[in-house]
Amino acid sequence: MLAAVISSMVLLAPAEVVVERPPPPETSALRRYLTRQVPISARFIDHGVLQVSAAGGWPHLYAMRVKLGLFDHVGIGAQAHWLPGQSVPQVSPEASIAFARLRLVEFGAHYKQTFYPPPKADGDPTTPSFPQRDHWLLTSLSLSNRWVSGGFDFGVVRARIKDPGQDPPEPDVNPSTIRWKLGGGLHLRAGTRRWGFTASVLAPQLMAELAFDVRFGLFEMRRNGGWRPAEVVYSTDRRVPQWR
Repeated sequence: MLAAVISSMVLLAPAEVVVERPPPPETSALRRYLTRQVPISARFIDHGVLQVSAAGGWPHLYAMRVKLGLFDHVGIGAQAHWLPGQSVPQVSPEASIAFARLRLVEFGAHYKQTFYPPPKADGDPTTPSFPQRDHWLLTSLSLSNRWVSGGFDFGVVRARIKDPGQDPPEPDVNPSTIRWKLGGGLHLRAGTRRWGFTASVLAPQLMAELAFDVRFGLFEMRRNGGWRPAEVVYSTDRRVPQWR
């Protein structure tokens, strides 16, 4: 009887309360796709990224470009170009579409224009003749490894050139003609997700340029960062061990 009374007086600890946390929200398939690992591309822009670039080369001298990436596969943009003696720029569209973007390999197509100073007329060297502008439609195959991306371009170019089969109707006029040619070249980009230098060479309408681009995240879904090269350790990093 005494043992029963004592046991009834013992205060028992309350049972542990288990609080069930709500399951984490499922990530949509589109978000998973737009946050997957992709290479740092020379030809294609990530989703929600705005690229601003300045290029200098031969024979077009220089150009300013802006381009926006959509869904990791589509890029739309424009180019502004001043030729010597022009007070207002010439503006042309640019577009690209990636058929496949894997971790190390990319394949797609892009369209662009290149501008050239007009050829001199035969009769008067100081008088310019017809304006010259080439239209390039190229496929691109790129290989990427960390901060370097390079590859090949191949396609066609629509070029307006001086017609060698016609004599000038006037001393200060050059007759021109349109020619479709097979063309292509090489490209190489070195840099990070946010900035880099891209060198390009195209032929048979010879074009060579070096461009510097800066890429800003407008509505991208990937994490911020990328201004410094990946896998590079600096002395100011907190994770660097302090040697004594």
